[in-house]
Amino acid sequence: MPTKIYAPNVHLFAFHLKENNHAKLLWEKCNYLLSQKFSVPKVLEIEEGEGYRVDLLKNKTDDDVSLQFNSTVYSNGKPLPITGFATPLRINDSYVLTLNLRHPEFDENQKKTNLVDLDFLKLLNPSGCLIPSEIGACLGQTILLTVWYTPDKQWLPWKLPQNRQKLRELADNCLKTFISNNYPCPDFKQEGQLFGSPIFEYGIAAQEKDYCHVLVWVYCESITSEIFVDNYNNFVNLFFFSNKIVAAYHRSRKVSQAIKQNYQDIENYLNGIFPKMPVDKNLSEAELNQFKHYLKDIPQKYLLYSQLVRELDQYHLIIKINAQNYRREIRDMQSQLPSEDICFLSKFANEDCYLFTEQIQADLGYFQHGTALLEKAMAAIQGRVIIEQADSLRQKEERDKLRESKLQNTIQSLGVGIGVGTGVAGVFSQTFPLIKDKKWVLPDKEHPILAPHPFLISFSLSVALGAFLGWLAWRYFKRHLDSRLASESSSTNNLVAINSTILPVSANSQSPPVP
Repeated sequence: MPTKIYAPNVHLFAFHLKENNHAKLLWEKCNYLLSQKFSVPKVLEIEEGEGYRVDLLKNKTDDDVSLQFNSTVYSNGKPLPITGFATPLRINDSYVLTLNLRHPEFDENQKKTNLVDLDFLKLLNPSGCLIPSEIGACLGQTILLTVWYTPDKQWLPWKLPQNRQKLRELADNCLKTFISNNYPCPDFKQEGQLFGSPIFEYGIAAQEKDYCHVLVWVYCESITSEIFVDNYNNFVNLFFFSNKIVAAYHRSRKVSQAIKQNYQDIENYLNGIFPKMPVDKNLSEAELNQFKHYLKDIPQKYLLYSQLVRELDQYHLIIKINAQNYRREIRDMQSQLPSEDICFLSKFANEDCYLFTEQIQADLGYFQHGTALLEKAMAAIQGRVIIEQADSLRQKEERDKLRESKLQNTIQSLGVGIGVGTGVAGVFSQTFPLIKDKKWVLPDKEHPILAPHPFLISFSLSVALGAFLGWLAWRYFKRHLDSRLASESSSTNNLVAINSTILPVSANSQSPPVP
């Protein structure tokens, strides 16, 4: 296996939202890298323009939209020339930075440059400055390493199995050398062939932690480099769409975890409600007020949960739209290169995008149970509160009716008593005419004890008899009223008992399985 490589290149494709809080991140990061890491005195200046795809380099020309630069790096004190370019552009609502760093193929005399050690790749990524965690692009990035296996750009038997294994070892060594020891090396994903040369992909898109997408392309035929340069913008588009898809999927995993935790909180919340809802008796005033509070609290939980599910669905839509864009770009490239096999690039759309959309679709199906659970809980509590309020109103009406009936009973009894007393008084007045004629005589010494005056006898007897008959009338009306109220209360309670049998939402209902 060779220990040296020819004309290694590093291509950084970084993507960042324009509306991000730190919208100028890519331009600031590029200028930092050029000045601090590679001693390039030039500054990348941006000039915004209108359109879907806009080259943003200030003072650009029709023939050159990139900032070209040259510099020198040192390996064990030995100076080695590097050259490269930085291209800023905007695609719709996102900023794109493509940064190229390379050891030139030819020197100033147009002679082929010497081979360099694999360690030269470290000089193109000092201190891991090109790693995703250092760049910080919110939509992600892709790093493409290209190396010539031999300076004459030919190594014909590379398709033999034993030689393909050596090429895989070369790609692995290039990656390990390029990635600083302070950063985890991405896992191998797949290998294939593109434009006549082997290409190796690293970084598992489904793994969010420390995700780093790297391609190592070993040029074994001269046509490979030529096709790549001619279709450079197509690769920018492909990496743009693929990174947006991966970024959306990674964010969807965070939202999915938030929904899962929210669902568990909702279950615990409902488990604390329904055991407190007695079925065989009415709620107290305090319990009724507490359930009214639940009716105010549950809609807020419903809103938060629904917003999370809707956000997950939005990421599902983002992935679908950008997957369509990715496939369209593949079709365009294939139409321009009908004789080339680009299945290696199609695998992302056919496999990764399919798995992403299926996973999120499954999540949405599972977590829809949460909204249904809250809806049923709210309906059950609301129904119970309505019945309790209706029952409370009925009881109040019964109490008012009872008070009114008792008042009527008392008035009727008094009327009977007064009527009887008046009648008795009239009878006595007819029976004892002396009531009017006989004068009032007070006791004296000669007659210390006198018979009561006829008026007093008439009045006392009429009052006593009126009171007695009034009491009898009150007793009669009361007994009749109690019997009627007991009959009405029995029938009403039976009806309420039937209506109050609510089937509450089971807080112990089966949770949606975790995907």
